[in-house]
Amino acid sequence: MAKLIKRHVYLSRFMGAGKSKAGRLLAGQLYCPFYDTDKWIEAKAGKKVKMIFEEDGETAFRDLESRSIKKLAKKRKPAIIALGGGALQRDENLAKIKESGLLIYIKSSPEQILQRVKNSKKRPLLSVEEGENSEALLLDKISKLLQSRENRYRQADLIVERDAMEIEELVEKLKEKITNYWKDNENHTS
Repeated sequence: MAKLIKRHVYLSRFMGAGKSKAGRLLAGQLYCPFYDTDKWIEAKAGKKVKMIFEEDGETAFRDLESRSIKKLAKKRKPAIIALGGGALQRDENLAKIKESGLLIYIKSSPEQILQRVKNSKKRPLLSVEEGENSEALLLDKISKLLQSRENRYRQADLIVERDAMEIEELVEKLKEKITNYWKDNENHTS
């Protein structure tokens, strides 16, 4: 299985689609390193993503994100790399990712994303006022943000629909898609 990963595999998704857990499991099964750009940024900045957004702003976070993608793309040993939900919004990031590896979009519906993130307080772009309408407001916010990013996500080499899958099923589907992609596109493996 380790021979399947000859270039980096980037996992892109909206918040709450399961890229971090799936990425760790996939990397373990493929005997390759795993990196999460959000965790990489937190380690370099010395603070959580939420704090970077609150103290320094989104632009500062996106600058750190771009630097982390450039650094990870240069790593010689192919790895599974989980991207933040907005990583593809910058042209330079998308170009570096496509140049250095295989990009997979893990797609989830707004309703499924809502179920995964509604109790989380660590997602700065999804904060809404608490109240009786908070779930409807959050779903609306998720839908609008997802719609604004969908065009970028769709530039992935592969798209995997996640909604009905448990995380273990997702990992198996990702392995299958990677295998088939590189069998069909031998020039992408060197």
